[in-house]
Amino acid sequence: MKHFLTSILFVIGSTVLIFLGALSVSRTTRAAEKQVANTTPSAAAAKDDGTLFVEFVSVLRHPRCMNCHSHGDFPRQGDDGHPHTMNVRRGPEGHGVTAVKCSTCHQDHNLAGAHMPPGAPSWGLPPPSTPMIWEGLSDAQICRSIKDPKQNKNRNLDQLVEHLTEDKLVMWGWNPGEGRNPVPMSHDEFAAKVKQWRAAGAPCPADTGEKAEAVSPLMGGAQYGFGQR
Repeated sequence: MKHFLTSILFVIGSTVLIFLGALSVSRTTRAAEKQVANTTPSAAAAKDDGTLFVEFVSVLRHPRCMNCHSHGDFPRQGDDGHPHTMNVRRGPEGHGVTAVKCSTCHQDHNLAGAHMPPGAPSWGLPPPSTPMIWEGLSDAQICRSIKDPKQNKNRNLDQLVEHLTEDKLVMWGWNPGEGRNPVPMSHDEFAAKVKQWRAAGAPCPADTGEKAEAVSPLMGGAQYGFGQR
């Protein structure tokens, strides 16, 4: 009889322990689900408020990019963005005018030597019909501008991402030749951020109405040779 009562008490105790364990797991699961529910909207909002674009817009503001996307009908040179020497002009297709064509000095690759003419395939400025000028624009304005087919040479979003991440002329910014500062963000990081932005729907940041700060010269000093960009 004593053995029988002991067995019953053991079964009851085990059942109670199992029930309490299941209750604890259930509470923990509900708490985790509640935490996810509370954080998910915030994460989604971060992707939708243009933060992803801001993470790589500094590349577009770098002198290696801005020197061909600034105000005026001419390219610029150096980290200080001074006008290109020899009175170079955009021309009807973005490749210079008359005898002063971009191809006169610039080839499809950098020439060896410090401050020698740089080069990449299709070297030149955007054409006057779509000059793609974003100097002085806010982050939001740049974002809208590069997404607008009327301003980006009729590119859709996938074509825009391909241009930003694979175009040889754009990629030159990471290999600008001796005597020039490359874009500081690695190309792999830049491409990953651009593609993440596209995957989120390419949201633009809110326009605060503030104008962008002027591009500051980078450390090292600007050189005024004809081969700068």
